[in-house]
Amino acid sequence: MLTTIRQERLALVDRLRDLPAEDWDRPSLCAGWRIRDVLAHLTTPYLVSVPAMAAELVRHRSVSRAMDAVARRIGTEHPTDELLSVLEANADTPFRPPGLPLNAPLTDAIAHSADIRWALGDPVADWSADPTRVRPVLDFLTGPRALTGFVRPGRVRGLALVADDCDWRSGHGAEVRGPGLLLALGILGRAPAIDRLTGEGVVRLRA
Repeated sequence: MLTTIRQERLALVDRLRDLPAEDWDRPSLCAGWRIRDVLAHLTTPYLVSVPAMAAELVRHRSVSRAMDAVARRIGTEHPTDELLSVLEANADTPFRPPGLPLNAPLTDAIAHSADIRWALGDPVADWSADPTRVRPVLDFLTGPRALTGFVRPGRVRGLALVADDCDWRSGHGAEVRGPGLLLALGILGRAPAIDRLTGEGVVRLRA
């Protein structure tokens, strides 16, 4: 899995290497974050020490709010060339949040790459991850460990999620069907991805 994470990170670095300056402030698919903020989030483990991150968690009393504040600060204070170099240099670093499996950084790499590429208008067919790479992401997002800052409690309750590009399904209830990557983005609340899914459960997922 670490090889896959490395490949996803380096592919994103290659995509952003010559990005025009005006595009860095374009809103990403991740609500409230510019493209530079998404990149900053991916470099956070290598720029912010564990004690400093712990202090942010205490200050904001929420994993999500702390990560949001740190990403915005890094995205504003650090040049994008520096952030790309940091991500490239740490592409094969096996960092993962305490208590979480490698599925967590894999989810970050794949989902946030999609947040950026979608915002840049790249055709989905040109950058969508190999379905076999997305399966561990789907397993993670529908499991209990994803509740630690990735997925809201109850997000997929009452839904039968079915990937139509790989042998994967999870849950029971109203069906939501689509490519694995779009399912993952839908679970994470990305509205444009949800719009491309099908099934009677889409309305519930969108709500």
